[in-house]
Amino acid sequence: MKFYIESLHLWLKTEQRRSVTFLPNKVNVITGDSHTGKTAILDIVDYCLFASKHRISESIINENVAWYGLRIHVNDKIYTLARRAPAGTTTSSDYYFSSMGEVPDSAPILNISESVLKKQLSADFGIDQDVKIPFGGRTLQTGSRVSLRYFLLFNTISQDIITHSGQFFDKQNEPRYQEALPRIFDIAVGIDTVENILKREKRAELERSLARLEKLTAKTQEKRDQFNAQLAETVARAKGYGLVADDTDADASVAALKRMVTERESGPDLYVSAQYEEISSQIYRVSRKVRGLRKFASEYGNHKATLKETADSLQPVEYLMRNYEETVRTSVFDDILRNLSEGLQQIKDATARKTPLDSNIAEIIKSLESQRQKLEKDLHALPAEMESFETDRDKYIFIGETKAKLELYGDPESEKAADNSELIANLEAEIEDLAVSPVNDRQELFTRALDEAIQDYISLTKAALGNYGEYRSAFNYSEKKLHLRKPRTASTENVGSSSNHMFLHLFLFLGLHELIMRNDGIHVAPFLIIDQFSRPYWGEDDQEDGEGEKDVDQSDVAKVKLALELLDQFITTANEMGKEFQMIVFEHINPRYWDGLKNVHLVEIFRDGNALIPVSRLD
Repeated sequence: MKFYIESLHLWLKTEQRRSVTFLPNKVNVITGDSHTGKTAILDIVDYCLFASKHRISESIINENVAWYGLRIHVNDKIYTLARRAPAGTTTSSDYYFSSMGEVPDSAPILNISESVLKKQLSADFGIDQDVKIPFGGRTLQTGSRVSLRYFLLFNTISQDIITHSGQFFDKQNEPRYQEALPRIFDIAVGIDTVENILKREKRAELERSLARLEKLTAKTQEKRDQFNAQLAETVARAKGYGLVADDTDADASVAALKRMVTERESGPDLYVSAQYEEISSQIYRVSRKVRGLRKFASEYGNHKATLKETADSLQPVEYLMRNYEETVRTSVFDDILRNLSEGLQQIKDATARKTPLDSNIAEIIKSLESQRQKLEKDLHALPAEMESFETDRDKYIFIGETKAKLELYGDPESEKAADNSELIANLEAEIEDLAVSPVNDRQELFTRALDEAIQDYISLTKAALGNYGEYRSAFNYSEKKLHLRKPRTASTENVGSSSNHMFLHLFLFLGLHELIMRNDGIHVAPFLIIDQFSRPYWGEDDQEDGEGEKDVDQSDVAKVKLALELLDQFITTANEMGKEFQMIVFEHINPRYWDGLKNVHLVEIFRDGNALIPVSRLD
C-alpha cells in the first residue's frame, strides 16, 4: 500500500487558510515551543479520518477554525478530504471530498456523507465486505465489518503512550479499540489473509451445521429409544393380559396393539402364556451346560497341574540320560530308563502348550453365554405370570392407556425423520476438503521475524539503552507488547526508565511496519506520527548548542540523536526494500540534533509567533 500526507489545512473563521506541507519518504519534523499546536496536528489527522470524538484543543485552535482537512496520496491517487470543525465536544458529520485533490481557497462546502467517504477510503485500504471481525467480544461482534480506523492504531505513537511501561498502542483505554487490536492484528501484519479467514468462517459454519445435525440425530434416536422402552413395557403387559400372543415378535406386537386401539380389535381374549416357562427352561439348560463345562475346565486344569508335578519328579531321568556312560547299569536298566524317559516326554507334551481342548471349551462357554443373554432379554419382555382383567372396564382402561402411549411416544416426526447419515458424511467430507492454513505457525514465525528486525534496531541504539544494550528482543504476541530478555535466558525483565520505554515503542512500531512492508500489507498505511519522543529528556535542550553534549555516549542529547538516527535509518531501510515511508514527528528540540541525517526534513519551527495558528492570523 502507498500512502502519505501531503498537507494539512485549516480553514480559519477569518476566511484565511493555514497549510502545513509534509514530504513523502522523509522524517518530517515540526519542532517548537509548548502550546503552539504541534500535538494538535495528530488530533486533527485523527479527526479528519472519521474520529467519533475529538481531542482538538478548543482554546486558540478549534475556536478559530471552521474546517480541518488533509491532502493525501493513496495508491497513486490524490484526495482532499475535509471535515467541519467540531462544535464543542460534538463532532461534525459534514465532509468535503475531492477525488482530484483540489484544495478550496475558502471554507469547503459539504459534498459527501461520512458513510460514502468512509467506503471510498476503506476500499483504498483494501477493506471490503469480506474483511470482518474474526471473533467477537463484548463490544465487537463476530462477522461485523472492520473499520479502517482500527488499522490506524499502527500509525500513531502519541505522547500519552510513548513512555508508557505497559501500553504500546493508542486508544487502548477505549473498549472498542482494545477489542479491535487483537482481532485485526493478524490481518494487519500479514499473518493471516482475508481468504484464509473466509475459509475458516466457512469451515466454522459447516462444523456448526454438522453439530446441529448430529444433535438432531441423537435427539431423534433418544426419542426412539424412549419409545421402544415404553413400547416393550406395554407389549409385555399386553402379553401378560393375553391380548398379544407370547410368541409374537416386537414389530408384530406393535401392529397388534395399533389394531387393538384403532380398530377396536381386542384379539382373542386369552393367549396362553407358555413361552415364559419355555424360555426359562432353556435358560436353565444353557446355564447347566455352562456350569458343567466350567467344572470340566477346572478339573482339566488340575489334571495338567498334577502332570506337571509328576514331570518335576522325573527330572532325575534326564540327568541319567545325559550321564548315561557314567552309570552302573543292570540288565533291566535300559528298559526302565527308556520307559521313564518316554513317559516324561509325553507329560511334557501334554503340559507344554494350550491344547485344542482348551480352546474348544472356551469357545463353547462363550457361545452358551451369548445364547443365555439373548434368552434372558426375551424373557424380560414376557410377563412372569399371566394376569387377567377384573372387568371389561379394566380392559378398556388398559386399551385407552395403550392408545395414549402410542400417541405420546410414537412421535410422528421422529418416525418420519429422515436418515441423516449421508448428509452428515457429506458435511464431514466438505470440512475435510476445506484446507485452512493454521495461523499458529505463522504467528510464531512472525514473532521470530519481528524479534530479528527489532534486534537490529537495538544494536543500532544500544548505547542509549545502558545495561540493556546487549539484551534480546522478546515480543509478546498475546499481549502485543515488546519486552527485553537477557541473552541466553528465557525470562524477560522489567525494563526501567522512561527513556528505555520510549525506545521500546519506537522499536516495536518500526519493526511492525518493516514486516508489514516486507509482507506487502495492504491494510496499514506506511506512515507514522510520533509525538515528542524526546519527552523523557525535557530540560536538556534548554542549554545552548553544544553544552548538553558533554557525555557523548550516555547523555540525553546522545539518546535523542540515536533515536533520530534510528528513524532516519528506517527510511533508508524502507527504500532499500523498494518502499516509501513517511514519518511526522512533533518535537521541541533544535535542528542541530539531526545534522547529517539525510532523511530528516524540517517542516516548520513553531517559535517566535509561528504556530499551527500563527499569532498574526488570530482573530
